[in-house]
Amino acid sequence: MRIRVTILAVVLLASLCAWASAHRLAQQAPPGTDAALRAGPSQPATESDLDARIKNFDYSQLADAVDAMPDSADRDYFGGVLANRSGHIDESIGLLNKVLPGLKSSRPDRASVALQTLADDYQKSFRYNDAIAAFEDLLHNFASQMDAIEKHGAEDDYQVTLLLRDAPPQTISFDGGIDLATDRTPALGTIETNLTVNGVTQSWILDTGANLSTVSASFAAKLGLRLSSGVAETQGATGAENKLRIAIMPEMKLGGATIRNVVLLVLDDASLNIPGGKKTSYQINAILGYPVLEALERITFTKDGHFLAGPDSPSGQSGARLYMDGLTPLLECEVENRKVLFSFDTGADASLLSVRYHRDFPDAFKGLRMKHYGMSGAGGAEKLSAYYLPQVQLGVGQTRAVLLKVPVVPAMGTDMDLRFGNLGRDLVDPYPSFTLDFESMRFLLGDQITAETK
Repeated sequence: MRIRVTILAVVLLASLCAWASAHRLAQQAPPGTDAALRAGPSQPATESDLDARIKNFDYSQLADAVDAMPDSADRDYFGGVLANRSGHIDESIGLLNKVLPGLKSSRPDRASVALQTLADDYQKSFRYNDAIAAFEDLLHNFASQMDAIEKHGAEDDYQVTLLLRDAPPQTISFDGGIDLATDRTPALGTIETNLTVNGVTQSWILDTGANLSTVSASFAAKLGLRLSSGVAETQGATGAENKLRIAIMPEMKLGGATIRNVVLLVLDDASLNIPGGKKTSYQINAILGYPVLEALERITFTKDGHFLAGPDSPSGQSGARLYMDGLTPLLECEVENRKVLFSFDTGADASLLSVRYHRDFPDAFKGLRMKHYGMSGAGGAEKLSAYYLPQVQLGVGQTRAVLLKVPVVPAMGTDMDLRFGNLGRDLVDPYPSFTLDFESMRFLLGDQITAETK
């Protein structure tokens, strides 16, 4: 898991020199990749294949293999990890606690994964003290089993969770429907809605890529929030680390929903000041992140400016499958007859593909040359070189989506290197609506307005 803020603005830097050289986008397999993962259905997966499928976000294939396994401790382990990724938190906690004592002595590599997963389960259940205990067990006894990215992420997440020791759990109640008017921020194009919290009306960005709701230090002062005395760090979209404190919002109303004890990351204003060009920037003050959005059960964004949510809002059951990587939604798409996972982030204006996409679909890059590219997010900006794919076709459930001029970046040194990229608002903007259904763990696009008719 990796707690982070992922507001992402993409800027083409045609007049600037490339910061990253082409060799950073070499076709190097991410750690843990195994050629056996390409085995056909007639070749049963070995246990090492299943471990690699966890590592490489191949959850659809993992689910098929777990369904075929007989009852055993191994099935409980893989099933517990899969339950976490599939949004079944209580099931995951039960299965992993059942097998964890045996794993600690027999399979320390799996004990590490189980503890990382349990820490995430407890955070999602707002059992912060249990999450702290899982992190401490992981970092004190199994740190050698993690790669550098995992260890860095676990250390950051542990420091954030320490600030939540003895914090009350988030709760939600409904006394009516939710239909909020939305708009786009002029500078970034992010989806926002006006909320009145603690008597202060402010535009809040609705961001599925923000692992926790986030406010600027100056806005936290306007809200009269009490900040944690301790300080931790979180990672922005560019990989930059940002100092933060924690605050608890006692109550927040969204239409007919009342959410209590909302965790807010509080970042310095400068960390949420997003560069928009050579001389312009945009100050973000408030972001509504995943834990609040997930608590609403179903959320729908419409092109004509509505945010619908709650148990009586539209269902996405017929859509594409959703999984979770910590607090980040992952969307299963079909690329060249293969099911692969991308993170999905309404805070990103454009999609961004990863070094793994380049490695796994090399034919798409024949004849292409790298160009200048820049990205900015919480914590700063970065200049890179990237390939630009003229067109990318994605099967999203029953819908065939088309992305145009999609950048493919070098290795970023984050967990995005193991996924196939991050899908932004260019995926959903051609459609009249899109729904994230956290009850059924599905994502649904509305009727397509094709690129050719725009």
